Amino acid sequence: MVKEICFVTGNPFKVLHARVALRDFGVSVVSKQVEMIEPREEEPEMVARQKALQAFKVLNQPLMVEDSGLFILGLNGFPKTFIHFVERTIGVANIIKMMAGVDNREVEFHQSLAYIEPGLSWPEIFSYVDGGYTLADRVWETPSGEGWGEFDRILIPPGETKALCTFSPEWRARQDADKNKDTIHYHQLAKWLAGR
Repeated sequence: MVKEICFVTGNPFKVLHARVALRDFGVSVVSKQVEMIEPREEEPEMVARQKALQAFKVLNQPLMVEDSGLFILGLNGFPKTFIHFVERTIGVANIIKMMAGVDNREVEFHQSLAYIEPGLSWPEIFSYVDGGYTLADRVWETPSGEGWGEFDRILIPPGETKALCTFSPEWRARQDADKNKDTIHYHQLAKWLAGR
């Protein structure tokens, strides 16, 4: 079984999350950044697959790439994988305005992990849905003022009353790994690797 996987990302929170989720499986995670063209696809699986193929051409080693989408159910799944575009253009305050009068404030994260290694001609895809989030009725201030995405200021985790930005990265990684332990894409990958 592969003991070390390169996580192609510049996001330290994603690396922390992967390390927390994979450490019990004996898989270590190292991080590298690779210049890639961001695919314009609505579904995270397609984005992750295309980015993994691009990164593999450069690194030629066991690697994984993650992509996610934010699906606001009351807005028919908008913004999907276009999270950063929406943050830069209309902003989260306008998302709150768009939701005025909408009863369904449920939000889901759709997350996909693409894994490829020498000998595989096509990436394996592992996906899951992390649901039960609620869209806040206001934009929360971040405690430190930095290190959080704009959507973290308007999303309330399941069972909580405060926005994601009020929780530590460690809490978030542990919470997600524990809550989704049977379905999280990192565990799916580890089980797939162990079963080969």
